[in-house]
Amino acid sequence: MRKKIISVVCFLLAVFVSHGIAADSAPFFFLQLSDPQFGFIDNNKSISAETEAMNKAVTAINQLKPPFVVITGDFVNNSKSKEQIAAYKSMIAQIDSSVKVYMIPGNHDIGKVSRASIDNYKKNYGETHFSFRYGDCAFIGIDSNIIKEEDKEREEVQFKWLEQELQKTKDARFKFVFTHCSVFLKRMDEPVNYSNFSLPMREKYVRLFQKYGVNAIFAGHLHNNAYGKVGNMEMITIGPVGKVLGTGYQGMNLVKVYPDRFISEFIALNQLPKEVVMSDQAAKTTESMSRVRFKSIRNLVMAGYQGWFNTPEDGAGLGWKHFEKEKEFKPGKCTIDLWPDVSEYEKTYETAFKLPDETPAKVFSSYDASTTDLHFKWMKQYGIDGVFMQRFVVSIRNQKGKDNYNKILNNAVLSAEKYDRAICLMYDLSGMEAGEEDILIRDWKELCEKYKLVSRNNNHYVYHHGKPLVAVWGIGFNDRRKYGYEQVKKIIDFLKSEGCSILVGVPTHWRTLTIDAVSDTRLLELVKQADIVHPWLVGRFDNNTYEPYRKSIEEDIKWCKANGKDYMPVLFPGFSWHNMKKDAPQNMIPRLGGRFFWKQVKGAVDAGAESLYLAMFDEIDEGTAFFKCTNTPPVGESSFITYEGEAPDHYLWLAGEAAKYLRGELRSSRMPVR
Repeated sequence: MRKKIISVVCFLLAVFVSHGIAADSAPFFFLQLSDPQFGFIDNNKSISAETEAMNKAVTAINQLKPPFVVITGDFVNNSKSKEQIAAYKSMIAQIDSSVKVYMIPGNHDIGKVSRASIDNYKKNYGETHFSFRYGDCAFIGIDSNIIKEEDKEREEVQFKWLEQELQKTKDARFKFVFTHCSVFLKRMDEPVNYSNFSLPMREKYVRLFQKYGVNAIFAGHLHNNAYGKVGNMEMITIGPVGKVLGTGYQGMNLVKVYPDRFISEFIALNQLPKEVVMSDQAAKTTESMSRVRFKSIRNLVMAGYQGWFNTPEDGAGLGWKHFEKEKEFKPGKCTIDLWPDVSEYEKTYETAFKLPDETPAKVFSSYDASTTDLHFKWMKQYGIDGVFMQRFVVSIRNQKGKDNYNKILNNAVLSAEKYDRAICLMYDLSGMEAGEEDILIRDWKELCEKYKLVSRNNNHYVYHHGKPLVAVWGIGFNDRRKYGYEQVKKIIDFLKSEGCSILVGVPTHWRTLTIDAVSDTRLLELVKQADIVHPWLVGRFDNNTYEPYRKSIEEDIKWCKANGKDYMPVLFPGFSWHNMKKDAPQNMIPRLGGRFFWKQVKGAVDAGAESLYLAMFDEIDEGTAFFKCTNTPPVGESSFITYEGEAPDHYLWLAGEAAKYLRGELRSSRMPVR
């Protein structure tokens, strides 16, 4: 037995060789690709589809010429197929000689772990592990097969070698580990499956990685994308070059490494750039990324935040803004369909409305800092990650409106920092006229230069792809807007020149250019200039008519994946705007105690959504609010809907449960019960 152990140890130690390649400390990039898996698409009958995809990848590599590429396994579908192995090796041989290639095995490259299967892998591809430095960054690749199969002898030898290599990285600026199978996909305590480590192995390796300060683990195997994080360590699982599973798409991972951060972006094969620009465009509007709390929109549940309610006594000078109808706020004259529960507000304002006990009904003002503070306190308490602050271009036309919005935004920024919530700006173009796009441009410059919106020391502004995210809502709607393609293009071009990532708010049927969308193909050109697609779904369906829209979300996500875009669907709890529009029935889209909302949560997440937008946190005009509303509203000439007996905080709580479902923290897809 002792002889056998020694032979295994000697065999594996021969594999574990460290390499070094010269480089300076300047910014650089590298590419990761995974799972070309020749033969998988046509069940080993043909390799033509994989050859075509891999040819695109190799062409891009030779054009971009990174210093190195890392291939994280599953080169072939059948480890014993000479045809598949030869085809893969032929493609790798076409990579420019200036680009170093590092590879680790996938489960299909080795098959069942044994001395013979490892020897066969080494004969065909070389070593099963690697360790090298590029500049002051460390890169280590490991064989996940012996971890997944829990081959004790080989796993222990690998683990010892891995720790020795990590000990050498104490002076490394960044430390990256590569594995075929993910340690975990989204969270540490997720159930064990085909695509992650067992719980004991998961804990063992994460503990080791955290001990030595590993910054990120890169993996493949899933044939789809996934993202998780434990502490400051990221778990990045990328999609394939070959066959796609689920909502994945063919692509490669572009990783840019800067002095203070790294940016990982999986890009579709047909969307890969012709060159990689390493100049830091975001430097115009940001300081060190190490100060940025929210580096991606992914895995976040964000609510839209109107912040547009005023009262005559709040100091803004805007009267009963968004409460009043025809310049009056009294029984029979109002625009709100829900009445807020104001029992926790520090400041409230009496109205002409009467509660059932004849006492005056009160409301809040969005202008008060104490209001914003309470709202962000609720977000933290219930698990909503943050908000998109709505900023209507028509409301910042004049100084009074702009001052109001600036105060509310400043209050929100301070509260976001206090309660560790994310904050992002959403410009709403509704009502804007041609020429007023310059108002937006001047406003963004002022917010960045004068107010340091995206570069504060305690920065809770949302970034995406290493750049501050700006949402532009109201693009491509066919409702006779007074602005169009040219004005929107000017806004997008400006924001891109400022080094921003862009979310575009588009109609439900943006992809097909029908119904609520303009029939102008230039809309899709604008969408392709953005980073995130955000179709507006509020009021389009109810609980009985949701299914076609669920399918539409699936198709939207497929389009976005194929075009290298992220996707953020809109979820709403119900809808009612009877007091605003008398011809509209009250409670037009019932909440059903949360069942309607949860159906959308499950539909979006199961379709592959990686972030969710809740419409809206505080929208009581259209009856879509998530925040606390009362079940005992005023009585009289105006009628109001309620939460149908559910607790005032029911939808805040349910929103937090949606965040858990998005991140894989709920074991059941059924609507949770308190």
